[in-house]
Formats: sequence, structure tokens, C-alpha cells
Amino acid sequence: MSNSKKHVIVVGAGIVGSSIAYHLSQKGFQVTIIDKNQPASAATGSAFGWITAAVHPDAPDALLRQIAIQDWHRLEQELPALAIHWDGSIKYTTESDHLVGEVTLDQSAVRQLEPNLLCPPTSARFMAIDGSIDAKEATYLLTQHACQYGAVLITETHVSALTQENGKVTGVESSNGPIKADYVVLACGTEIPTIADSINPFLPVLSSPAILLRFNSTEPVVNTLLSGDNFEVRHARNGDLLAAEDYVANKSLAEIAYEAEELIKKGLDHTQSISLQHSSIGYRPVPEDGYPIIGFIDQAQSVYVAVMHPAVTCAASIGRLVCEELTMGIEHDIFTTFRPSRFNA
Repeated sequence: MSNSKKHVIVVGAGIVGSSIAYHLSQKGFQVTIIDKNQPASAATGSAFGWITAAVHPDAPDALLRQIAIQDWHRLEQELPALAIHWDGSIKYTTESDHLVGEVTLDQSAVRQLEPNLLCPPTSARFMAIDGSIDAKEATYLLTQHACQYGAVLITETHVSALTQENGKVTGVESSNGPIKADYVVLACGTEIPTIADSINPFLPVLSSPAILLRFNSTEPVVNTLLSGDNFEVRHARNGDLLAAEDYVANKSLAEIAYEAEELIKKGLDHTQSISLQHSSIGYRPVPEDGYPIIGFIDQAQSVYVAVMHPAVTCAASIGRLVCEELTMGIEHDIFTTFRPSRFNA
């Protein structure tokens, strides 16, 4: 389709929505980004920010993850301020599968890479090409540059439904009134089923809570992203130590944070002085069958959905590929098994 003066509403200013908006604005679309709060205020704000290509070859998003690293490198060339840390990752969990691209390390090699690890495992898996990013800062940057290309950001505005005329979607109904557009992209995670219900009531997107903890750290503690049985940590750009934790229903956030801090102090040298600065719970959108949901959901091809987990790893590729589908009217083979139409069968 021609992008000349085409107006696209992107609902959701998380890492996925901001990437789509950036790529569309760059190609000359008139883009309006709408978020019920502020950019990166939902799941993205609590994302650990691990960019990884390590995936089981039978995983639903295996092909998508294989191109993710390359797309993040491309985006970093366009936006150097992204400042992605390409330090690699070390995993030493009970997970048994050796994933494509991972190199097995013995205890000596682990100790050399991570000298502060007090009890290095006898064996670990190293993914040299992995990186990490501050998902919130990346979202701000993508949104900012989308606006520099002409996009309009509307915050503190709730989108409740799609508007229709003569059976065709004409825009969205918002808390500020109706907003018209030629196309609507729903990148608002767990809110997608409610908004899309009037034209497609079969989009099962679940909510999966995850916790992000931020500790101050007076010195570097780890050199890579460490993912072990007891903790998952990396450094932020400002030197803070970030930890990703699973949500436990019968424990408070304070209890989970305290236990994580104790495990970190027992497992890593030079961490006795760390202290919790911030903790948050993010509710990640996860399609019920585990496969991303990407594509048009109406016969007129005016409403496009984009939701998947992990969003941070895939965001750069999703932004580019969705933009190419909307710009050129093509259908990428990589999305074949991701189409929303699978839920209509």
C-alpha cells in the first residue's frame, strides 16, 4: 500500500509499539501513538532487557529470534544512544538443552569471565552475541525519534474500542473522543482482546507477572549477564545491579526482593553493600498458545495486531517487518504461523 498521507494509530507505547511507530514514521506514515499512561509504563518498564538469540530450534519464535540480534545492531547504528551492552550471557541453570550458538564453559572459563562468582558451576553455557538494553530508555528514544519524523504522541488516554462505519474500522474510541485513522495497530499487550472484541473476539492473550529489582552497586560485580538457578543479574548503564525474579503468588514484593538480595550477596563477591533502590512488577502479555500474534484481524485489513513474548528481544525485528508489511502490502513468511486467523479455525 502507498504510505502517502496514510494515517496509522499505534495503540500502546511499549517497546513493541514504539518500534513499530518509529519504523512507520521513518517511512513517511502519519503516525499517532496513544498510551493510557506514559511510554514504557506497563510491562516494558519492568523488563530485564535481555536480548538473546539462544532459543530451541523447535520454539515458536525460533526464526524470529535468529534475526533479532542483527536488527538490534541495525537499529543501534541508526540510534547510537541506545547504547546496547553486547557483553554476552552465561547460563548455568538446570535446563539441560544446549541451544544453538551456545558454547560450553568449564569451571575455569566461568571463573575467568566472572571472577566474583563465589561458587562457579562446573559447567555453563556462554552466548557471546547476546546483549542487554534498558527497555524503558529504548522506548523513550524510539518514541522521541518517531515524533521527530512527524509522529504525534498522545498520553494519559484510554482506548476502549474500535470505531466502525459501514463495516469498516475507521479508528478508535478514546477517553478524549473518537480518533480517525486509515489503519490501527494494536500493540497494547493484554488490552488487545478487549479493544479488538467487536471484530475479532478470539485473541487469547494472557498476563504473566515478572519482577525487576534494581540495586545500587558501588563497583562492577558481573561482566556478562548471569542467569543461574539462584539469581539472574546484569549491570545497568549507570552501574546499578538489575535482577529479574519470578513472581510468587503467596509472597509480597518486599519478601521476594529481600530473598533475592540475600542470594546475590551469598553468590557474588563485592555485593555486601548493595541495597534495593526500586522494585516493580510488570505484567507481560503472553499469547495463550505460546506463538506470537501478528497480522491483520479484519477482512478489510485495517486493524493489525502485534503481541509476543519475549518482546524486548523481538522488538527491533517486529518494528521493521510490520512496517514492511504495511508499506509494501507483502506477507512475510516468517509470520505464517503467527497470524491471528489461526484462532478462527
